[in-house]
Amino acid sequence: MPLKEEEYKKLEEVPTPEKEKFYTDILREYDTFASQKQKRVNLLKEVEKLNAPHGKNIGVIAFIATESGIHSTISPRDVPAMGSALMSIGHVDILRLILNSPGGDGVVAEKIVEMCRHYCKKLEVIIPNMAKSAATMIALGSDEVTMGYCSEIGPIDAQVPIIIDGVPRLISAQSFINARKELLGSFDESIRQNKDVRAILQQIATLNIPFIKQCEKYMSFGKDMVSKYLTKYMFKKYARNKENLVTKIKKVLTDLSSTDMFIVHGRMINAHTAKTSLGLNINSLGKDDNYWKKIWEYYFRADIGLGKTKASKMIESKNEMLIAV
Repeated sequence: MPLKEEEYKKLEEVPTPEKEKFYTDILREYDTFASQKQKRVNLLKEVEKLNAPHGKNIGVIAFIATESGIHSTISPRDVPAMGSALMSIGHVDILRLILNSPGGDGVVAEKIVEMCRHYCKKLEVIIPNMAKSAATMIALGSDEVTMGYCSEIGPIDAQVPIIIDGVPRLISAQSFINARKELLGSFDESIRQNKDVRAILQQIATLNIPFIKQCEKYMSFGKDMVSKYLTKYMFKKYARNKENLVTKIKKVLTDLSSTDMFIVHGRMINAHTAKTSLGLNINSLGKDDNYWKKIWEYYFRADIGLGKTKASKMIESKNEMLIAV
């Protein structure tokens, strides 16, 4: 929009520094990206202050990824961005990590937890929408998980990248393990019934055994990581009763790696199930809770921002923002 005549006259009358500021303010009004970033930063500051224990220094970092696409997953390229975001806020008493991710590399998930732990005394993971697979593993590495009425975690079955019809996709590692198990079970049953096993043998021959062995290692790694963190943080209150601690961890690992219970990788595990069935330390927020409203608004704005920029991931603090395409 062009300036009005009286605005041009006003510019001629003011000193140069004020004139530059006037131009800057006008440009800023039309810079949607910058204005939306500032609105998100303001929301992060509110999340930092709300529900804050008295006298505690709190920092907030957001890790927001889109729900699909090979580049939206947790990967090694996230490590430098997380390091930069953590350095921007410094060491705090409580670190709040707003996490929305479909999952990804479990090894990187472990590294992200370790990085966060070096910058705080207590780690809180906030899930506005979903934290699946490796993102669930990050959540289980916290002291407390904050969830709303529509938040969800998922099974801890690792996701492995494969190519289907030329398109990169992520498939549950447990699915490959189960496929081999079912084929071998069908073979044994056919032998017992004296049936023709040639078709089954052909299917078994197509199995990539080293790949399936690697899938088993991924699953074992995930369970080991979750067990380690639950023992050290979320379930540390049970440390005096070793038998009780082992029982509780075993239930979490069994339930979260059970395809029979959740059927598919994307099956929702809500706050109620996570708290009552799994025994996790869940801070459950109602849909009208002001704290939840600020969290959701931040997530909604970040998600729209990713869509507008066609990016797959955003890692942001009140001082730093990094976007991955």
